[in-house]
Amino acid sequence: MKRFLSRIPVRAYLTKVQTTAVSLYKRYRALSRRMQIIVGAILVALVVGLGFLITGLFSPKVDALTQLPTVTVAAVSELSGGTSSVGVIGSVRSITEASIIAQSGGTVTSVRTSLGGSIPAGYVLAELENASQRASVLQAEGSYDAAIAARSGTAPGDINTSARNTYTSSFNSLDSTLNTYVDTFYGAPGAQGPLFLIAPNPFDLSYFPNKRVELKSSMDAWRAHLATSGTSDPLTLLTEAEVVTRQANALITDIATAATRYNTDASASQLTALASARSSVASIQSGITTAKQTYQSQGTSASAGANASVKIALGALRAAQAQLEKTLIRAPIGGSVNFLPIRVGDYVTPLQHVATVAQNGALEIVTFVSEDNRTLLAVGSKVKIEDKHDATITSISPALDPVTKQVEVHMAVSSGSGLVNGQSVRVALPTTGIAPTTPGASGPTLLPLTALKLTPSARVVFSIGENGRLVSHAVEIGDVRGNKIEIRSELPGDLRIVTDARGLSDGQKVQVATTP
Repeated sequence: MKRFLSRIPVRAYLTKVQTTAVSLYKRYRALSRRMQIIVGAILVALVVGLGFLITGLFSPKVDALTQLPTVTVAAVSELSGGTSSVGVIGSVRSITEASIIAQSGGTVTSVRTSLGGSIPAGYVLAELENASQRASVLQAEGSYDAAIAARSGTAPGDINTSARNTYTSSFNSLDSTLNTYVDTFYGAPGAQGPLFLIAPNPFDLSYFPNKRVELKSSMDAWRAHLATSGTSDPLTLLTEAEVVTRQANALITDIATAATRYNTDASASQLTALASARSSVASIQSGITTAKQTYQSQGTSASAGANASVKIALGALRAAQAQLEKTLIRAPIGGSVNFLPIRVGDYVTPLQHVATVAQNGALEIVTFVSEDNRTLLAVGSKVKIEDKHDATITSISPALDPVTKQVEVHMAVSSGSGLVNGQSVRVALPTTGIAPTTPGASGPTLLPLTALKLTPSARVVFSIGENGRLVSHAVEIGDVRGNKIEIRSELPGDLRIVTDARGLSDGQKVQVATTP
């Protein structure tokens, strides 16, 4: 290589080029100012033209076909599908699912499960800070226990004491009345009792002695009960006093009958004693009746007040327990934990979605269809999921959804379908009664919505004409069925049309995509 280069007179060539350049420059400088400008402009034009020439020679050739829109075509019979189904989008979800919302705000103090965990119904997934709520519950429990204890006790002490005092004073008053006033009609003891000192008319001779003995026995029993009255029921004591006092009053009434109506031998002192006895017994009876009514009314009021206190305490306890329950994030159903974004230390706000629990083994698909498609479906109809899984329609809403204005449809799938809770799937709904369009068949053609071009004056589909230009075919459209639309015009089944007419226009030149 060095030997080859050494044979080229490079130095002499460069010297000659330099000499020529210097000579040309001297001639240029010798020209007038005007001529210098003209020569400079010519040189610049030559340089620019040479640049464009070089760019054109070395720039890549652009094929005009690559600038044309590429479209795909298919026969009308292919696009119509030769099937009787409508495709819609459905959502897979659990038949039993619960979204758990926080009832109150607070810091998470514990999380007792994790994503994917299996929990029973009522399980506490997490707990918020609740020291004050637990203290309120403890305080309410104490108040409730105190109210129960108060209700189980006896009537207030002052009511009991007043009733027992009346019981004792009534005995003393009646005993004094019998000894001071009634016994003025009785003398020395006899065979049947103390002798009656006046004529017993209209009673027999033994009547008044026997009655006095009976009354004495009742008074002796009353006296014996005085020692144990502190532990006896006050109402029972007052009832006993009332019975004995009524017995004494009956005896005094009979004595008054004998002394005032049938006998005139009763002395003035006896008649005075009789009047005093009747007045005293009436006063005793009135005192016992008043004490008994007071005890009963106050006892009832005390019992009602105690019951009211218990209810108030119970209500406070339930309210405190409800506030505590709001800090416990509890699962209303059993199942798997599908969503649990909270961690210990996080702050949870009220109404925040904190967990989702579902029974993932029992799935269903929910979709929405138009009112026209609703008439073609029935509970028990079979549908196809993702063109490979079978499902059965289990329920159809009897009315339109107020938001989507469509009909909600539920479908059941088997647990072995491989679908995942929350997944979006394609559902092929049967459209029995709509005949697929094939050459010679009757009924509306079902074409994809993308194959239809909507213009201000017409609805058209495109085919490919001569020189690769689009040819429009005006059609009459019907109802939309899923992702397809009815074409009520006559279209040959073998007519090949553009599958996606968006952005295209009549007469536009396009190229057809080749099938690999």
